[in-house]
Amino acid sequence: MEKYAKYVNDLRLWTELVRPSYRGKIADFSLIFDQKVFPEAKIWVETFHVYAPGSGVMVPDELPIIVEGKEIPESTKGGQHSHPDFDELFLFFGSNPHDVLSLGGEVEFWLGEGENAQKFIAKTPTAEWVPRGVTHNPHLFTKVASRDAPIIEIAIAMTSKYHLEPATMTPLPPAFSFNKVDQEQKGKGLYTKYVNEIKFATDRLLPFHRGMVAVPTLMFDKNTYPDAKMWVEIFHIYAAGAGIMLPTLEPMILKGGMPGTGTESGGHAHDFDELFLYIGLDPHDTLNLGGEVEFWLGEGKDAEKFVTTKATAVWVPGGVFHNPQVFRRVDRPYLMVVIATTGEYAEGNMRFTSLPPGFRL
Repeated sequence: MEKYAKYVNDLRLWTELVRPSYRGKIADFSLIFDQKVFPEAKIWVETFHVYAPGSGVMVPDELPIIVEGKEIPESTKGGQHSHPDFDELFLFFGSNPHDVLSLGGEVEFWLGEGENAQKFIAKTPTAEWVPRGVTHNPHLFTKVASRDAPIIEIAIAMTSKYHLEPATMTPLPPAFSFNKVDQEQKGKGLYTKYVNEIKFATDRLLPFHRGMVAVPTLMFDKNTYPDAKMWVEIFHIYAAGAGIMLPTLEPMILKGGMPGTGTESGGHAHDFDELFLYIGLDPHDTLNLGGEVEFWLGEGKDAEKFVTTKATAVWVPGGVFHNPQVFRRVDRPYLMVVIATTGEYAEGNMRFTSLPPGFRL
């Protein structure tokens, strides 16, 4: 059987890239979803767990990074880069499931190059859309409220193979200064439209999640950034027993209504690809989910059940039925991050199916 097993894989640590300055501040190695995890991956995703201030991405005056065993001395200067052939999305959000509109600290980041560079200070969950060719970084985490509630940064690149060309590397913005931390530096304001707060989902509500999963969920979509080319929903799970597309006593509430979302529930499919990431929140043990999730791929008698207790990626190609999902055990809060490779989730030709014959609550 196991028709769908190839789509379910453990996330990996980016051990090819060593950032010594992260020690004691950010999880030593970021979690990665790439073609080493799933050879047919069409996007690239990196996840950072930030639990103390003072470090970040391409920040100057840090220890040199090490790439595949080779120290890169010039990395101590910090800097910026761009990608000529793909867009990128950065999401900054907190890990407290009881206050998901709190970032749990502050992060400063830059967009634009030279005199056009603009600094942003995020104090709430924030999305930074970076169109191809736009120079970005450094990212500097200046405040973290609690070491037990890390800030999460997720970078999603719309490419199958992430890469940096030397020609796209540039120096720090001339206005960058550690003496100006916490100070506004808006520059010419050319990039303001690309940076927006992440808000509650405005088109759906899952009442049966109350007391187990944060409701409403956080969402990045065209309501966040009108030119968005992907869709992201973030679930903060803190108690067992809830899930997605489960038989319940309360139906899902969708703006405008949609068939197949009632109390019986089941699975669905759509025309676009989708990635489910199950991510733990312990910055010192990022490969451990901190609980157990059950999820299904396929339809009818061909449906297959998978169970994970690890940081896991599930790639769902367009047309493949998926769900239900059950958050069976929660030892400590964890995340489910859903990334759809479309800017219009509602236009994905959604089809519904009944629960798999082998499903049991």
